[in-house]
Amino acid sequence: MAMSRHTFEGVLPSRTVGVSKVNMPGLRLTAHNRIAEVVIDRPPVNALSRETYREIKQVFDSFRDTDDISVVVFTGAGDRAFCGGRDIRDLQVERSEPGSANVGDPMYLGREAYFAVRHCAVPVICAVNGAAVGAGVALAAASDIVLAVESATFSLAEIDVGVLGAASFAQWMVGPAKARRMFYTGERVPAAEMYRLGGVEAVVSHADLLTEAHALASVIAAKDPVAIRMAKASVVRTDTLPLETAYRTEQDYTRHLSAYANSADAIARFVNKR
Repeated sequence: MAMSRHTFEGVLPSRTVGVSKVNMPGLRLTAHNRIAEVVIDRPPVNALSRETYREIKQVFDSFRDTDDISVVVFTGAGDRAFCGGRDIRDLQVERSEPGSANVGDPMYLGREAYFAVRHCAVPVICAVNGAAVGAGVALAAASDIVLAVESATFSLAEIDVGVLGAASFAQWMVGPAKARRMFYTGERVPAAEMYRLGGVEAVVSHADLLTEAHALASVIAAKDPVAIRMAKASVVRTDTLPLETAYRTEQDYTRHLSAYANSADAIARFVNKR
């Protein structure tokens, strides 16, 4: 299903509507109670085609255009893989079609998809339900919080198929030394090791993964929507800045937030409660 911005906006739920759903060739969206669930659904391992990259960008960008969503749960279909990386067969087809790729920048679709997740207007909780390979590592690293099942693994396996993986993203999760080892060897890193290194927030059973992800999402969804969006914008804008500049920028966001009536109401409720 090709989905324009306007058709996507039309299916997002209002605050009084129940569950809304959108199905695309490689992606599924469910939205309910201010929580959106985005599922990569490309059996057998949820590998990404050119079209799926476009769908990811379109869906995550679209959350900028609605105030009815406060948080996203991002996961994969099934229990084998969150994302098996780039669909190599689709890549072969792309390379064999004259004029099908952007000659000057053939990798732009993947980059735009990853940064659509990173710059999503609301927090993204990535629920890694199996293997995260290459692009799967990038999508997890671009998210705000990562939960993983006990059997999940993370790898930059592209080195074994003649391309390169997302080492720059992996560094956000495990630091440069481990990311380089993953990049050069293609080894699979288990979820428990990713947790030890700080790249994963929690490791849970497969049965509990979405329950835990939605429980956390519900806590975020209960916060003031404007505050959550400003918090997300502040984090994304400051996390690569020097401390002094970053904190000054964060203070600027605090000043902007305090101008909203909801902020004054929140302060008054806190004072009165005390």
